[in-house]
Amino acid sequence: MSDKSKVYWASPNEVAALKNTSANMVTNKLVKTRLILDKILDNINSGDQVAIKVHVGEAQNTHYLRHDYIHEVVKAVKSLGGIPTLIETQGGGNHLENIEICEDYSVCVVHRTNASEHKEIAKLHGYDESIVGAPLEFIDGENGIKREIVELDGISLKKVSLGKDLFNYDKLIVVSHFKGHPQAGFGGALKQLGIGCVTKHNKHLAHMDGMLTINPRKCDISLCKQECVGSCPVEAISIENEKARIDAELCYGCYICFQQCPINRAIKKPKRNQINEFTNRFIDSATAVIKSFGSENIRYINFALEIPLMCDCVPNAGMVIVPDLGIYGSSDPVAIDKACFDAETEAPGLPILKEDGQWTKPLEPGVEKFKAMLTMLNPFRQFEDALKNKIGLTTYELIQI
Repeated sequence: MSDKSKVYWASPNEVAALKNTSANMVTNKLVKTRLILDKILDNINSGDQVAIKVHVGEAQNTHYLRHDYIHEVVKAVKSLGGIPTLIETQGGGNHLENIEICEDYSVCVVHRTNASEHKEIAKLHGYDESIVGAPLEFIDGENGIKREIVELDGISLKKVSLGKDLFNYDKLIVVSHFKGHPQAGFGGALKQLGIGCVTKHNKHLAHMDGMLTINPRKCDISLCKQECVGSCPVEAISIENEKARIDAELCYGCYICFQQCPINRAIKKPKRNQINEFTNRFIDSATAVIKSFGSENIRYINFALEIPLMCDCVPNAGMVIVPDLGIYGSSDPVAIDKACFDAETEAPGLPILKEDGQWTKPLEPGVEKFKAMLTMLNPFRQFEDALKNKIGLTTYELIQI
């Protein structure tokens, strides 16, 4: 076994030219996407059902990965005789948020909590079959709770709830926009696996230290109409010995019971996980995907382009903090993320215009930008955990195409 994984890389540079020649067009980023895919899609057979894991971006976010790149992935799969389907899972939360900007203008965010609203924002962002050439399916169902429970001996987790319909497919291509993240430090292939392929159960458990619980000293069913029982969408709450009880195996952290309960502090919220524990848990979830689906059946392509400080899950992702770094492809999710991370570290930072109209001094090459700008983060933790779980290598051979 090699002590290095292969990572293919295409430079972000494009020849600025009016003349459309082969020499010019081979530098086009969409063309380079196809050239990367031709290197890594060596496992797709004619007739394979191929899942293409995407993230369509949150409402009001303008840094999400544009649909043109997804179209190239779809075309590459079809050229090999595969049958492509875009797959996604629902985001956390349960309802839209309407934010009033001024008297006659408001914006609506948190569109990815159920399939109906998620599809609306996907279509707005070009993730529609009429545009990219493949349908979009939600592997965790309409409300993000349709699951297949996978057992593992993880760093923090022993069970992970994966989107059940993931296992309807023969092969998986994980398409990731490499960018910053307010808890993980950065988001790439590992986060697409560990957050993007799980149901709301494990999205909640990545962020929080447990499910909601009953405070037996405060719960008194004589003082309420058992609103918690009636409001739970998965029937996780029952009455036992005159007290409510929440089944942690069924609960997915929707907080509806907390909102409906008329008794102050009868239901206890969980605490938010510390940053290292958040990483432990989503790397465990990524491990569950890889071990259950089969590493030989998964390929990865990262687009390190238009890289903001925050992720595609939030409306305001911030300014782009480094120049475009290129397009990466591999069969190893750890190596591909490490290659992007190393390139980000070695690149010069970009100046950012402050509210007072002054430009910041760019961060120097050699400075890891995400941690330098969000000092409480530990982006290195992803690699430490991935090595513990033996899901890839941090050593790689970078092959330019």
